[in-house]
Amino acid sequence: MRIVDFHAHIYPSEVAEKVISRMEEFYGVKRRHKATVESLLGSMEEGEVSYAVILPVATKPEHLENNAWYASLKSVSSKIVPFGTFFPGADLKEVEAFPELGLKGFKVQPNAWQCYPDDKRLWPLYRLAQDLNLIAVFHVGNEEGGIFGEYSQPERYLKILESFPKLTCVLSHLGGFKAWDKVDLLKDFPNAYFDTAYVPGEVSEAFFQELVEKLGTDRVLFGTDFPFRDHAEEIAYLQRVIGDKKKYHQIMGENALNLLRIC
Repeated sequence: MRIVDFHAHIYPSEVAEKVISRMEEFYGVKRRHKATVESLLGSMEEGEVSYAVILPVATKPEHLENNAWYASLKSVSSKIVPFGTFFPGADLKEVEAFPELGLKGFKVQPNAWQCYPDDKRLWPLYRLAQDLNLIAVFHVGNEEGGIFGEYSQPERYLKILESFPKLTCVLSHLGGFKAWDKVDLLKDFPNAYFDTAYVPGEVSEAFFQELVEKLGTDRVLFGTDFPFRDHAEEIAYLQRVIGDKKKYHQIMGENALNLLRIC
C-alpha cells in the first residue's frame, strides 16, 4: 500500500523558520516539525508515506520566483510531488511552464490573496489549468485561531465547479474548515475532491466519519497540513476512524495516485 499526503508545506531552509513563525503568530497554529525538506522526509519515513504533495502559496508577486525551487525538489527525492504557485494579476506564462517544470498543479489561498476564488479575473487561470490538466487545490472555510475566512467560504467555489467541469478541484479541510455545515453545496460535483488536512482532532470522530461518508470515500484524499501535523499520528487516526479496509486504502493513497497519474 502506498500512502500519499496530498497537503504539505515546506520552504527553502533560509526562510522556513521566518515563514512558520509568522504563521504561528498570525493564526495561532503550532508546528510539529520544521518546515524543511529534511523534516518532511523524516516525518514521512516515520509514517511510511510514499509521496507528499507540496503546496506553496505566493503572498506577493515576487514569490513566484520560488516555483523553480519547488520544481527542483523532484531531484532531491522521488517522494516529493511539487505543485507550483500563482498570484492574481501575474503573467499566465508562469503557469504555462508548469508541465515542463514537472509541477502538477497549484494552491489557491484566497485569504492570503485577499481575492475571492470566484473572481472573474481568475477565470483565465482556471481555464488554462483545465486545458493543461493541472490540479487546483483550494483552501476552503475558515482559518485556525478563530479567524473567519472572508474570501474562502464554501459557496465561493460553486461557480468554479460549475464553469470548469473538467478542472480537478481539491477542496481542502474536508470541504471547509469549521464551515462544514455548508459542504452539501459542494459534494455533488464530480470534479470536486476533498482532503483531510487539519481536520482530525478538530471534530469528533463520529462527525469525521459522517463527513467522509457524505463526501464519498472515492473522492477523499489523505492530507496532513505538514508541518503543523505529524504523519504517523494522522495515519493512526485514519486507521482508527476509517474501519473499512477498502475505503481506507482509497483515502490513504488510491484516489491520490489516480489524480496524480502515478502508476
